[in-house]
Amino acid sequence: MKKKRFILLAAAAAALASCQKNPDLEALDGEYLVYTQCDTTTEWTAHASYFVPDSILVIGNSETPLYWKDGDARKLAETVAARLDERGFTRAATKEEADLGVQLSYVSSTRFFVSYPVTPYWWWYYPGYWDPYYWGAWGTWGYGFPVYYSYSENSLLMEMLDLAAPTGEDEELPVVWNAYIDGDLSGYRVFDLERMARGIDQAFEQSPYIQK
Repeated sequence: MKKKRFILLAAAAAALASCQKNPDLEALDGEYLVYTQCDTTTEWTAHASYFVPDSILVIGNSETPLYWKDGDARKLAETVAARLDERGFTRAATKEEADLGVQLSYVSSTRFFVSYPVTPYWWWYYPGYWDPYYWGAWGTWGYGFPVYYSYSENSLLMEMLDLAAPTGEDEELPVVWNAYIDGDLSGYRVFDLERMARGIDQAFEQSPYIQK
């Protein structure tokens, strides 16, 4: 089932950026699908630090913002931090001190197709979704590469923003990398969290260019 779904997704995403990496189809059984994309113009060595919140936005059917803030959410955030530490980046105590910002969002129940190479940011107008002002005095933020994804329940989204770009209310805060991790719930929370953490590891494995 996983192999079929990946093939369909890959066919819909043929126009993606060249640094996108696809997982080995033979290695998909039992693990989550992992998909990554990046801005090929990013100079990663020009960035030294990063900030990742310890809460995860939950994208579902609620009309009010919901955030995942328990130990499991922190474990996933710490997994991201560990991978960036290994690549030579330093974790900043506050977002104001960081060159890169990492946003984590979890799709809990909604199912819809997203296809927007030019809209300002993910899940436009979703209540509580990260707006550009979370990171500073930005007019908007968006992608420098096209993005086409079909999201479903139990999807984890990672987005990396360049906080060292020129600031100003009329400037766009660029997204330089994103990852999509998806898989069916097993019914065992610990097992699903372990697979999600391995999905984060795989996202960085597919992105060797993220290197200080």
